[in-house]
Amino acid sequence: MTTEQTTRVVPAGWYQDPADDAKVRWWNGITWTEHVESKPTGGGAALAGALAIESGDASEVQQLEEQYALGTDGTEAMSRRASLTLDHRGPDTGTIPIQGVALPKKPAKTGTASAWLLAFMPLISNLLAVLAGYIYFYVTPTPLVAVVAVVLFMLGFMWAVADSRMLQTRGLPAPSALLALALPLVGPLLYLIVRRLRVSGTGPLFTFIGLLLIAVGLPLALALSGSVPAATLALNVQNAVRADLVGSGAATSVSCPPIVESTAAGSIFTCDAVLPSGDTVHVWVSFDDEAGNFSWALANR
Repeated sequence: MTTEQTTRVVPAGWYQDPADDAKVRWWNGITWTEHVESKPTGGGAALAGALAIESGDASEVQQLEEQYALGTDGTEAMSRRASLTLDHRGPDTGTIPIQGVALPKKPAKTGTASAWLLAFMPLISNLLAVLAGYIYFYVTPTPLVAVVAVVLFMLGFMWAVADSRMLQTRGLPAPSALLALALPLVGPLLYLIVRRLRVSGTGPLFTFIGLLLIAVGLPLALALSGSVPAATLALNVQNAVRADLVGSGAATSVSCPPIVESTAAGSIFTCDAVLPSGDTVHVWVSFDDEAGNFSWALANR
């Protein structure tokens, strides 16, 4: 009784790499694997040459069977258990049909650190805006805080470029990084939308949208709760008192609470001022009417 060549099973081992004569590749008994080594010098029994599955040379298959003590009966038994036909042996061909079913390559990863940085742009923008506001109102009213918008604009573009290049390196269809140059926040959102249309993975896009809703929702909630006028008035007081004291040299810095609790006539709002000597004293702010008009005085030490 003879065995058909297409149903023969060759045992696992190191064989000459079909793609590179200078290397050997591991055959796991069913298919070629990704494990490759340099071919040892001198040869050996385990390096019998390229695996002859579809070459049509029955003598080469027979030689391998004899080398590993596989007779016809053993080969048939292994063939029945494996119940497969190997139609291709290239390590980089993408799929190996087994009984008519193609085994696909493992899909390339679509997630990148740059894409997630883009996803957190709304949060980063809010944090930088708060920092810029603090510097402007509490440290020094410099127009350089406008640089924050430029920084955000450039960061979004650079992260889009890095993400696009990484996707291209992985052989994936990448969106153009120029999309991120549309507008701050709008550009990165447009880039992530197009990115999702071209590659899988919804995490960065949904994260961006969620954080954007929070960034817009918080100021809206403050406005509905009536906190915005109180915060705006507190900033006006901060600017006026600071301009007088720091501008005249009577103090080096002024710090007022971020929200005015009451604007009723006669109510007191307390700020702190640091004198040139390093001492901290109170600044009493008195509201003259509910319209927000106020007067202030430096407390006696």
